[in-house]
Parts: sequence; structure tokens; C-alpha cells
Amino acid sequence: MEDHARAPPIVESIPEERCRELTDTIGVWVGKSSRVLLRLVGRRATSFPGLLALRVSPRLMRRLGRQLRSCTVVTGTNGKTTTSVMLATVFRSKGPCVHNASGANLRQGLMNALITSADWRGRLRADRAVFEVDEATLPLVAADLPIDFVAVTNVFRDQLDRYGEIDTALQLIIDGIRRTRATAVLNADDPLARHIGLRCGRPTVYFGMARQLARPPEREQTRDGEACLRCGHRLRYDGYFYGQLGLYWCSHCRFARPPLDFTGLYDGTALHVTEGRSGPETYELPVRGLFNAYNALCAIAVARLNGFRPAEIAAALKRYRGPAGRMQVFATEPVSILSLIKNPAGCDSILQAICREPGPKVLCVAINDRAADGRDVSWLWDADWELVPERCGVAQCVTTGTRAEDMAVRLKYAGYPTGRIETTPDLEDGIRRALRAARALGGLPVHVLTTYTALHEAARILESLAAEAAAPERP
Repeated sequence: MEDHARAPPIVESIPEERCRELTDTIGVWVGKSSRVLLRLVGRRATSFPGLLALRVSPRLMRRLGRQLRSCTVVTGTNGKTTTSVMLATVFRSKGPCVHNASGANLRQGLMNALITSADWRGRLRADRAVFEVDEATLPLVAADLPIDFVAVTNVFRDQLDRYGEIDTALQLIIDGIRRTRATAVLNADDPLARHIGLRCGRPTVYFGMARQLARPPEREQTRDGEACLRCGHRLRYDGYFYGQLGLYWCSHCRFARPPLDFTGLYDGTALHVTEGRSGPETYELPVRGLFNAYNALCAIAVARLNGFRPAEIAAALKRYRGPAGRMQVFATEPVSILSLIKNPAGCDSILQAICREPGPKVLCVAINDRAADGRDVSWLWDADWELVPERCGVAQCVTTGTRAEDMAVRLKYAGYPTGRIETTPDLEDGIRRALRAARALGGLPVHVLTTYTALHEAARILESLAAEAAAPERP
């Protein structure tokens, strides 16, 4: 009888490491193929290809991340997208850079950026990366990427149903930084960011605005982080920049604004940055507003820490093109300006910028409550909508989106005349109504304010309307 027990196996087992490599390659193929298909059908493909790739190969981010020579992460509540786009613009002046430019800042969004920058065999075309990262995502990706710098723009209360109270967001950022080898680049003017610096256990670098820019509070506002997180007593301020950002100190302990490594002096068009004891360098800014000056200051600080010279940074900033919805202007008839709002501090900054623009205008506010926006829209009551009837010069207002009626009620209680508020849940209808009202009032500018899930759809609608306005009239 033939001895089958000693017969050699027909197929030898594949080594475990080879199996992993094959799985990773399949993950890259699935992600890149789905990206091509989504593009063919007109979809944006910002996160879904990354999600599919991670489903196939959960280790793929770490495998691709090992190919990076350096990685910078920008996190915080407001300004992540603008700051990271500025940094990517600077880094690309010396070669390719992996960047999640669309603002998809969860794990699948970062994965999508990596597979977009990889060839079909999973080899990255760049060895440097800049990622905008959601606060809750930072601890999840810290071990997978060679993070050298973590920049924290600011910390405000944001999406209570996702993060809970502000202590949760703070701890998520602290935990994320602790899991890296990174230097933390922090906003010294924010007492909450200063708390991160004291707790994260990593080297710290601080940026902030010059003392002479601080002002006394002009009106009562909800400010996060008013209590000292070291002893619990109320912080005192010698002046404010905006929100809780300012010249703070605690009379009961030593907690205070730290010395600055990078000091910014913003004059309305340019940012003059003093680094340590050296003389100031001037950077012409392609954006306006103090909140954007903070974003630029953060980007400049990180770029300098990465070895870029001031002249290289200044030249790159001139090539900067802002992401969608950051005071983005559209040539509609009449002109429209699109801005993203998602929490009280960011909303207040936009409203204050609108107030500084002379003359009357029309306001269109689109509030959604989808998962990416946050289901809880109670933040509308903490934002300073009282500015609208008092200072903004808004002649007509349209509220739209899934929570259009909630927004209309908030404006009513802010003191805005209800007879000048139109409400419609349909976003395109809302934008068209606002533009019609602006034309009827003599061609007033229209400010369109939207939460996240309405932002890109609003941009698409405004682009289409701008194309209509530019088309020649048929005889």
C-alpha cells in the first residue's frame, strides 16, 4: 500500500510576512480602484477609498507610514484645514508632500491621502506628510505615523455629542501627543493649549500674538477655559485677542501665558513674526482676519522648525489657495462669500469679520445636524448671533438646511426682525432666495454660512450660479 503520509505537500504554505504584504497590496488596489470609480461617477472620493483599504488591510497605514521621513500633524478645534494647507504649500516648494487637502481628517481620510500618493505597488511618491487630524483621531493614528510635530491651533467647545465637554477633547489631544515622539507646537494665547503643554510630556514650542494687539472685552461672550485647570480659580485677563485667547494669568497659582518662541504682529494685511530674539520677518498674507493670522503664525512656526527659511515661506504663502468655505468668494450675481461655521468661537469670528465689512448685506445660514456636523446644535445659543441685528448691517436673512427653523428661532431671540427672515430646508432654494433678495435690494453681497455637510454642496451650487452669471445672454 502506498504511503501517502510522507508525500510532499502540493503547495507549500505562504510565509506570514508575505501574506501581509499581499494583503497590503490588495488594500492599495481596492482603495485606488474605488477612488477611480467614484471619480468616474462624479463623487469626491475623500474618505471611502481609505475606509475600504483599511477594511482589507488594517495594518496598511502603518506599512505606508514607515516610508515617510517626516510627518507633521495639525489638530485643534478651529483652523486645522487652513493651517495644514498653508504648511503643505510650503513643504511642496521642496518636493511632493502627502496631504489630506480635502479636510477629511478621520483615520479613513488620512488613509485615502496615503493611497492617493502611492503607486499601485504601495510605494509612496513623497517622503514628507502634513495631515489635518481630528482631535479624537489623533490617539488612533499616533502609533502608525512617524510624527515629528503636533501643532495645536486652539481648543474650543465643539460638537458636544461627539467629544462631550471640553475636558474630553483636551485629554484626547494630550493622549495622542504622549503616544508620539513629536514636539508640540502650541498656541500660547489659549489657556487650554497651555494646559496641554504642561501635561503632554513632550518638548513644547509656543506661538502667539504680540501684547499690543490685545483689547479689553467689547461685549459679553461665552468663553471656554475661563477657569484655571491647575487650581480651579477663575483666570484673570490683561486683554483678549478673541474667544478665550488672550493675556491670561491665575492669581492663585503660577499658571499663566508662557513666553513666546514665535510672536506675531498682525497689521490687517501682513504678519510680522519675531522668532526668539531675532528681528521680525514680514509675511504678506493671502487671507484676512485675526483668526487667519493665527493660522498663518502656526504654519510659519512649524515650517521654521522644519528648516525652511523665511524667504522660502513667504514665497510659498503667495502661492497659497484657500480651502473651500474660508471666506471664499464666488462671482455670482450679486457676489457671494462662503464660510464654514461649526462652533461658537469659530462662528463669532466669522460674524465679527462680516461686521467689519462696510455697507448692508444679505445673510444665508445653512445649519445641518448630520453626523459630521454633530447632532446637537445647542451651540447656536452660545454663538453671538446678537451681532447680526446690532452691527452686521444684515438687510435680509434666509435660514436653510435640516435645522433651518432652529436657526430662525435663534435669530428671533437675538433680536433680528422675524419679518425679514425666510426659512426653507432646501439648500439650493435657500441660496437662490438669498441672491434674489440681494438683487432686489440693489445688488448687496450675500454671505453664506454653512455647517460642514452643507459646505461642499453650497460651493457646488454657488459655482453653478457663478457660471450662469458669466454666461452670455442669448438673443
